Amino acid sequence: MKVYISSTYQDLIEYRTAVDRTLRRMGHDVIGMEQYVAEGSKPVERCKGDVRACDVYVIIVAWRYGYVPGLTFVPPDPRSITQIELEEAQASGKPVLAFLLDPEAPWPPNRMDVMRGGPTTGGDILQLRTKLGTEYLAGIFRTPNDLASQVAAAVSAQGLTRQMVDRVLCETSAANNMQAFAQGEQVSDSTLYSIKTMIEQSGRVSAIVLEIDEGQNWWSTRLFLLASLLCSLTPVRQLVFCDGKERFVGMGSPTAIMDGLMKFCPELGVIFRKLREGPSSPDVERETNRHIKVWEESFISNPPAVATNANLPDQIDERTIKVGVRAQLLQNWVGERWVSRCIEIDGYDLNMGQVQQIVDSLLPDVPVRRRRKPPETGFQLLVVDRDRFALELAREWVRSGLPRSPVR
Repeated sequence: MKVYISSTYQDLIEYRTAVDRTLRRMGHDVIGMEQYVAEGSKPVERCKGDVRACDVYVIIVAWRYGYVPGLTFVPPDPRSITQIELEEAQASGKPVLAFLLDPEAPWPPNRMDVMRGGPTTGGDILQLRTKLGTEYLAGIFRTPNDLASQVAAAVSAQGLTRQMVDRVLCETSAANNMQAFAQGEQVSDSTLYSIKTMIEQSGRVSAIVLEIDEGQNWWSTRLFLLASLLCSLTPVRQLVFCDGKERFVGMGSPTAIMDGLMKFCPELGVIFRKLREGPSSPDVERETNRHIKVWEESFISNPPAVATNANLPDQIDERTIKVGVRAQLLQNWVGERWVSRCIEIDGYDLNMGQVQQIVDSLLPDVPVRRRRKPPETGFQLLVVDRDRFALELAREWVRSGLPRSPVR
């Protein structure tokens, strides 16, 4: 990866050298002030361009705010080059990895703005440190080796997440072309084909995303049938629900959805027992047909205005027991097995805090909402296999041979 190192220079030379050496040994392309010093200049526009071109932006801050090139401008620009680079990284959506010198670490007075005097007298550097400590999960370092170890681990984890976004996160599928089925239309050949296609595609994913509105998109009875088919024929572990704006609503397993719906509607329990009594098949075609047959023998999906003898005496009008699926109802049905929060990713790569959230999660399947990669727009709901994610993280750590920091 291309890593941009941002910091003041003279006070942090040995620290920058340690970080540069470690990252290059790991195979990363490092961009920093050393190149500008060799050229005898550090134009602001080139710095900003290099920040935009990097994959990861690393900022290292001690007790100096740094050179302010815009003091001679009209009007003056009070920002240091380090501050300008940080704001460019933020505006460009770059992952920002921040590292602050430990406030209790011994430090030469001549490397501190507050002791040197000058136009800022230490106020600007305090504001910058506060900003980084508040907005980011900043690492705290004391020695050059300590800093190099932390930066190496953070950059490697960032690189891993870039690789894992498609390898581990993208394990969801949307239940497309099922609107007619979801909203109660009688099962026709085209509807049946949509169901079977969705089931076949679900064999390659761990979660299905369903869009629900204020009770308009899915009948509770049809959600039960879908969950039953998923349990019988697919490895799908979770149903993820979103609204019309791709915002996360909640998540529950197909089994949890079925259990909750059967408690709410006993008639669905009758359907479940009939399905359990019959001979099941691993074949998608035969098993889907069996589910639909049991369903049609039990429910009248679209009864005629006047009852006829064609209807079986024990059939139930589905419309008398169904309800429109809403978030609050789902939470009530599923109870403590309902997941109501997800990890929000502003960009399309994970940061270290989000990596930690996934690894530390109590859930084996962690819901994530992230922005789609350009040129696509909007958001994407995904599910992370926590254990697989942690295993990939550990493998990358070992493969990279990262230096370990002692636990303080």
